[in-house]
Amino acid sequence: MSLVLTIDVGSTNMKGLVINNDGKVVERRIHELTLHLENRFAGHEPKELLESFTSMLDYFGKKYGRSIEAIAVTTYNHSMLLADRDGTPLTKVITHHDTRAAEVEKELLEKANPYELYEETGAPPIFVFMPYKLYWFMKKEPSVFKEAKYLLFCKDYLLWKTGLTTEPCIDLATASGGGVVNLRKLKYSEKVLNLLGIDENRFPRLCEGGRIFDTIPSKVCGEYGFNPDVKIVFATFDGAAQNFGLGLTEKGTVLNIGSTGVIRKLSRKMVLDKSLEMRLFTYYAANGLYALGGASNSGGDCLRWFRDNFGQMETLIGSSIGKDPYSILDLEAEKAFPGSEGLIFLPFLTGERFPYRDPNLTGAFLGISRRCSRAHFIRAIMEGVGYVIRAIADVLSENSISLDEVYLVGGGSKSRLWAQILSDVLGCEINVVATGEDATNYGAAALAFNALTLSSIEEFSNKWVKVREKVVPIEKNRIVYEENYATFLKLVKLLRSVGRKDS
Repeated sequence: MSLVLTIDVGSTNMKGLVINNDGKVVERRIHELTLHLENRFAGHEPKELLESFTSMLDYFGKKYGRSIEAIAVTTYNHSMLLADRDGTPLTKVITHHDTRAAEVEKELLEKANPYELYEETGAPPIFVFMPYKLYWFMKKEPSVFKEAKYLLFCKDYLLWKTGLTTEPCIDLATASGGGVVNLRKLKYSEKVLNLLGIDENRFPRLCEGGRIFDTIPSKVCGEYGFNPDVKIVFATFDGAAQNFGLGLTEKGTVLNIGSTGVIRKLSRKMVLDKSLEMRLFTYYAANGLYALGGASNSGGDCLRWFRDNFGQMETLIGSSIGKDPYSILDLEAEKAFPGSEGLIFLPFLTGERFPYRDPNLTGAFLGISRRCSRAHFIRAIMEGVGYVIRAIADVLSENSISLDEVYLVGGGSKSRLWAQILSDVLGCEINVVATGEDATNYGAAALAFNALTLSSIEEFSNKWVKVREKVVPIEKNRIVYEENYATFLKLVKLLRSVGRKDS
């Protein structure tokens, strides 16, 4: 039996799974990560990430190292850190939640044609992407930027500093998700390099993620307990990995409700938004495929915000009876009727990426009345996330990107209620994937087994993918949600106009 070790670095936890070529999880470990939030800053301590990653390698290497044939790693998109020539971090690892780059976004775009940048990189002009973060450091912390030898992502930093690679290297997908890759030439974008005046040697070396990169240096293998022939497969970014894991390489769509909310499909074709608003992304994924879709900052993170600030009771009860506090929040939300009695939540707690591309958007509850209870607020959060996903789906439809079958994964897939809300709001059948919260790790495994020529991506996905339930829209709910969605769009427009007026 062949084994691969998959490690996914998320914004709230790091998950390591050993998976065999029959699609079975041999063992999993999860380390919770601290996401530091202060004003407009959001990021991780590099030391914490490195210690967690090293711990994963050490644990699984000592226990399964002689049987593991490859290590495949995925990380969240839009990460960045600056490091000196020895790889010592000069900054924290910055995440997509960080909105500081919005302060200089407009200034940088005055030096370029935004749509031309979008055409080359597939990344709309917005603060989450690497060029704007780098420009922020150039303007706000020039001494740090000047001292930095390397402009890194999260993945290449971890692989390099744990000794798995001997130099900073990154897969094309993760770099593409950073907005710095020419999608047609699959190399660093000359437009971005010229715009920032940066030599590409400061970036990590680009590699195809769907192939075997290399073997681990023998000395490092011995330290962790891996066999001398273990291979490194760079895989892809976390989102695209879900599509590969489900075997949805050209048909079918992944709807992920994790910390964020994303709707995404893979295609052999590059598709860009025909609107100058640039409301969808196109990233390179792996193996000649592109990832098309939109990602919202708003997802399970909104429910986590509610739990942390107002859900102490659910957390306490859950702890005492051994239940997930989110399942208790689910039970409460079910007490409210669809549409939450007209209560609408705008889920923009950290600005927004898609489809609105507005770092200044803020969250709001509107339509509060005496009929509203705690249940209404919880349900309205779930519905608000659904409305943003619907807005992204509408943009895809406008650009002739059909959803086909939709598969729900991520932590949100555990919630039967949320699946029904999404089905009702989108007006389509939702396939809820059993163990969908592991889809990213399975995607890394699929790419690794394919690279090892032990199993094709489709063959591997057939071994593990099981649809727990098919959730179909309820017509009477759809009527309510169509009305609320129309109101939601008007409220977003109003909120944005008020924000522009104040600024």
